[in-house]
Amino acid sequence: MKMNKIVSASLALMLGWGGTAFAQNEVDALRYTRYGLTGSARIQGIGGAQTALGADVSTMASNPAGLGMFRRSEFSISPGMTFSTSKGSVFGTTTTDERNSLGIPHAAFVFSERQGEPQGDWTGATFGLSFTRLNNFNNRTSYRNTAGGQDPTIVEYFTEQANLRGRTKADLDREFDDGFTSLEGLAFGTYLFDVVQDANGKDVFLPTDRVGNINQSEEIIRRGSQNQIDIAGGTSYKDKVYLGASLGVITSDFRQERFFRESEENPDTDFTSLELRDEFRTRGTGLNLKVGIIVKPSDIVRFGASIQTPTFYNFNETFERSLYSTFLPGENYGEQELPGEFSYKLTTPFRANGGVAFFLQKYGFITADIEYVNYANASFGESDDFGGNGSYFNDVNDRISDTYQSALNFRLGAEARYEVFRFRAGYAITGDPYKNADFDGSIHTFTLGTGLRLNKYYADIAFASSTANSLYAPYTFSDPAAVVPLVDVEDKQNTVMLTVGYNF
Repeated sequence: MKMNKIVSASLALMLGWGGTAFAQNEVDALRYTRYGLTGSARIQGIGGAQTALGADVSTMASNPAGLGMFRRSEFSISPGMTFSTSKGSVFGTTTTDERNSLGIPHAAFVFSERQGEPQGDWTGATFGLSFTRLNNFNNRTSYRNTAGGQDPTIVEYFTEQANLRGRTKADLDREFDDGFTSLEGLAFGTYLFDVVQDANGKDVFLPTDRVGNINQSEEIIRRGSQNQIDIAGGTSYKDKVYLGASLGVITSDFRQERFFRESEENPDTDFTSLELRDEFRTRGTGLNLKVGIIVKPSDIVRFGASIQTPTFYNFNETFERSLYSTFLPGENYGEQELPGEFSYKLTTPFRANGGVAFFLQKYGFITADIEYVNYANASFGESDDFGGNGSYFNDVNDRISDTYQSALNFRLGAEARYEVFRFRAGYAITGDPYKNADFDGSIHTFTLGTGLRLNKYYADIAFASSTANSLYAPYTFSDPAAVVPLVDVEDKQNTVMLTVGYNF
């Protein structure tokens, strides 16, 4: 499939094998910036729309002004089960993978000094501590493809990388002796390309002989999560204006393993198969600050707004790659890259939220949110001990600004009440972050929920179903007309969450 017919921005898709072992690229910037559906089961049941709602333990992670509405202290915990399905389709062949995970996406404690009716204009303070899962990274994607006899494959990719970088047999020999540090070095060590000299005596690399169709397959396994702990406070002025702020501490743990395989069955050539393995793990911590306001001009309507500063991360990454090849008659080769470790910084964009909620007396409410995020403003930076001149990430940051754009996220939800029972439904759209891609990168989420409210206890359950589409190429060539396997990936995530809480 020709790349220039699919994506007009050259990298507006999930990246395949990079030229280095480091994984810092525009895909990573988006991974840590784009959040999933968050909050308690009550909030997830209404599509996450809570900017103007207030008085829910989830408010600390979105609009801490909602703390000013609490009149009692509260504790809640929310276990949940996630069912992930990924479909990879290439040239009419579809492969489906499933992965399930159990966890606690949300827990919170609120301590309110306010008891009874207000005694003055300011009603004291409410403090809270919450844990929120921002992203669940657990996922498995695979696909299968058959490359035609004239189609370049990953062996040609290795060869092109060696030629484009001006590699010589001498420096690849040094990698062989001292330890491999590149993909083309691994390919050289496993005899996947040959070296000849042109008329000027320059080393030129040619792929090993192969004939006919090449069977390809790849499996990508991702694990981990991104979580936020918020320390928040809020207050109220005349029960009309509510103010709040929270400090967010984000922890992230992401691990990815990839296994790419090619095989050929033609007996006229010695090549039989190859397997490329890649594994990296990234762990980091970030900080942000949120401030918010809710205005209640009447008992019927509320307006809310909040802003979140950029999140400032420090990441540490470990990585390793290995390549194995087999040739007739039973020759096997295997080489491993030197394991590495790398530290860097990431700054994610500023976020702004606005919302409105309409209350239908005792029968329920309707609420809607809009969120603004400019994904193009994410940027990588060197760690304090990097020792460089500050320009290492210039090309990556340029690609981020060229690939991404600002986006609007919409959330809409409603709750109906009948005595102590609650019934909820919601819908959310996470806007398309890609600037020029010829596919829709938005995420659509449908939610349902129900609950029970007693004097001191409550329980809620929610179901959320999200669908996202993306494109993935395991490798690309300098010639945009080169035929590569471009995989259509559909990720579907269904989550069931239960929240139980106690008021005191």
